[in-house]
Amino acid sequence: MNSFGSFKLRIVWASIAIFLFGLFLAGFSTSEGPQGFSIHAFGATIPPNMLASVNEFYDPMKFILSILRTLIGWTVPFTFFATAYFPLVEAIESDKLKGFFTGALLGAASGLFYSQLLILPIWAFCLRIMGSILPGALVMADLHAVILGLQLLIWAIILNRLIRSNRGVPMVLTMGLSAIGTKLYNLIDFGEASGMMTAGQIKVVTFLNQLLPSAHIAEDSIALGTLLYGVLGTLVLAALLVIIPMGKKK
Repeated sequence: MNSFGSFKLRIVWASIAIFLFGLFLAGFSTSEGPQGFSIHAFGATIPPNMLASVNEFYDPMKFILSILRTLIGWTVPFTFFATAYFPLVEAIESDKLKGFFTGALLGAASGLFYSQLLILPIWAFCLRIMGSILPGALVMADLHAVILGLQLLIWAIILNRLIRSNRGVPMVLTMGLSAIGTKLYNLIDFGEASGMMTAGQIKVVTFLNQLLPSAHIAEDSIALGTLLYGVLGTLVLAALLVIIPMGKKK
């Protein structure tokens, strides 16, 4: 387990996350006054007229939720991915299939540990500003982000088995796949709305969208196809590539 971060690193990471959680609890508050709803942040007050200007176009709370969803959508998956990828590659190269499954389990646990502690301050902010420590919309966004992190990790291992020259190249290509997956999601919406794509084409694009990692964090529940193709299917493919001799690393 030390290959996924030393014990001291985990203690420091947890300590900083807990400190920030308490800091955000103490630093943020709200109030209702003659001028309307106000947010207080570490002694400073966000002008009510600023919130009112946002409210002309969008509910301030929905606006804050959208920012937090975006923050979770970027922070969680890439922290999950970055903290688990290199140790998992080491485990595979040292112990092949056993290292793959053991490393995948330890990598997932490590990714959850680092990513979920990292967003503790967000939950403290939600408690102080929204009155709920775990808003349903953000919990769903966090779940989507964890699944995306797992997809990124599996795809990076697949590409690592195909490209043996450099461990960093699969990471870059995986980011590219994530960008493609996001574009496919937009293409599905555009194709259905415009009628420029046939039903068969939309099904093919939907399958590819579920297979590839997508940085789009949806508000609804996770699609069954994403779990079947994007997680289980790619996991089986990665295991097969681990079994097949790929030659020595250059």
